[in-house]
Amino acid sequence: MIKTNLHTHTNFSDGHNSPEEMVKAAISLGFESIGFSVHSPLTFENDWSCQPENFEKYFQTIIELKEKYSSEIIVYNGVELDVDHSDIDLSRFDYVIGAVHQLKINGEICDIDLSKEALESYVKKYFNNDYLALSKEYYSLLTKYITDLKPDIVGHFDLVEKYNDDNSLFDSDSPAYKLMVKLFLEKICYECPDVIFEVNTGAMFRIGNKTPYPSRFIMKYLKSHNMRITVSSDSHSIDSLNYNFDEAEEYCRSFGFKEIWIMKNGKFEPIKI
Repeated sequence: MIKTNLHTHTNFSDGHNSPEEMVKAAISLGFESIGFSVHSPLTFENDWSCQPENFEKYFQTIIELKEKYSSEIIVYNGVELDVDHSDIDLSRFDYVIGAVHQLKINGEICDIDLSKEALESYVKKYFNNDYLALSKEYYSLLTKYITDLKPDIVGHFDLVEKYNDDNSLFDSDSPAYKLMVKLFLEKICYECPDVIFEVNTGAMFRIGNKTPYPSRFIMKYLKSHNMRITVSSDSHSIDSLNYNFDEAEEYCRSFGFKEIWIMKNGKFEPIKI
């Protein structure tokens, strides 16, 4: 049983609960540790990342919780670093999740994580309804970002598929899409062989998707290249801290994975699943 979650958010960004409420919930679930991964301050105005004026207060809050609950649970201080992040000192954090949530096109911020309707409007406005072209833009940006940054964890690798669980937007099983994704995966796996890909149940909780990220063909590719994985719920509330973790474990095992990577004693280590 997985007793940790390294991808969690609080009311310092777009989460619903305070950091302390999240810690208490993790303790009640029997977690051995919890990792906070605040959305880093961004270079453009938004309502979902940690605002620059609150960032230091957030950081110190997590440090205080580490000490306050040290006898009950290990608290890690991580960050979900977006491609458009403002300048922060990464050496202060226990780990880094690298992620892309938006594209910048003709000066417009196109948030592909926002909603199905927003995604449809972007692909119509900028890509002539060609989801393959939008996907290529996303994966190209993400791949360059990950290979440059070399984070500990790649967050929700195929986020572009979030609203396509039923293949109603585009055919994610098409040979053209799969080939494109595999080419980008190949570059990441070659240049960042120790990076950890997260198996993320967040879209299952929030919009009812049937399986976690990444999709099946990506999981097969990761296993064939002996890449590392971890499990998280991308939790934004106390009621999703371990959402469908048992199902996620089985999902991983179905591709032949026998271990996932978690933080133990301040470093990443594998545990059997």
